[in-house]
Amino acid sequence: MKTLAIIGSTGSIGKSALEVYENNKNNFKLLALAANTNFSKLSKQYLKFRPQNIFLTSNKKIKNYKKNKNLITKEFFIKKNNKKIDYVISGVSGYEAIKINFDLIKISKKLLIANKETLVCGGKIFLDLAKKNKCEIIPIDSEHHCIDFFLKYISSKKDIKKIYLTASGGPFYNKKINYSEKLSEVINHPTWKMGKKISVDSSTFANKVLELFEAKILFGIPNHKLGIKVETKSNTHAIIRLYNNLIMPIMHIPSMKIPIANSLGVSNNLILNLNNFKSEYFDVDTKKFPLVKLGFYILKNCSSAGFIIFTVLNERLVQKFLKNEVKYGEIVDKLVKLFKHSDLLKKSKKNIKNIKDIYDTINYAKKIKL
Repeated sequence: MKTLAIIGSTGSIGKSALEVYENNKNNFKLLALAANTNFSKLSKQYLKFRPQNIFLTSNKKIKNYKKNKNLITKEFFIKKNNKKIDYVISGVSGYEAIKINFDLIKISKKLLIANKETLVCGGKIFLDLAKKNKCEIIPIDSEHHCIDFFLKYISSKKDIKKIYLTASGGPFYNKKINYSEKLSEVINHPTWKMGKKISVDSSTFANKVLELFEAKILFGIPNHKLGIKVETKSNTHAIIRLYNNLIMPIMHIPSMKIPIANSLGVSNNLILNLNNFKSEYFDVDTKKFPLVKLGFYILKNCSSAGFIIFTVLNERLVQKFLKNEVKYGEIVDKLVKLFKHSDLLKKSKKNIKNIKDIYDTINYAKKIKL
């Protein structure tokens, strides 16, 4: 029986992971569930799934802490696991999750990760440290899961002429975007059920920019071999074009249970109807969605420092929007304008050599006036 821990269990990724676990209980020993701050939901999950331990990644203070025998601290969880955990699923969100993911590679045999920010900001340093700790990084974002599968089992990078990440287009692909869009409209994703932050990112195409950076880091794909296509049904997650002009769309229904189950080596028990797989592909309108143009500019002209700065600035602006502190249209406008500043561009080209450089760049981006 394999050991399993799910970090970020109360979020959308965590909930999908628990559904997969529930259908395959006999294969796993559930060591831990963890949330960021939502102890109420975590407690309900404990009663239902009975993991050995639960903890909060934020270390938020909880009343009657000592009465919860199964509640431990994040630090204790990391230190107590002398024997590596077979599978750790990390569904935590945002760049603040970077620290916990750096800790998780020390105790995981396989880290299934959906957090774009960790892979984008941690970059090669994160991957190298994982390798040093004998931890296999398995991406479970649908796009990168499909690319990873293709490269592992079907073909090698030398055969590939182009890789297209596919985008759903979000809620505004076929609609006019209002500068003062209401939150309810912004997060009304047509095909995926996601958290608020990533739903906002989908609507602006910021998530696709992060996925570009992630693909570059994970697979070492040259810039000119990366592209984006829109497929509004969210059935196609990557398109591989080979030098022999064979083109292979990699498809599955829009459910995170598929990449999670595949990565855990278990069945996902989903029934697929091929008659529903009707897909058309379109280029992105970069005038309507200018972050895509900005993303390719950063990819071409900046180092991984630029990836980090984009990630932090975008998240800060999204959080401001969610708190009703900026208008929806300001997210994109401010990001595009900020990357025209000479000082920021200079910082975006700096080499990232170690973990200190990562956090220095994050702190720089956190202090930029929005």
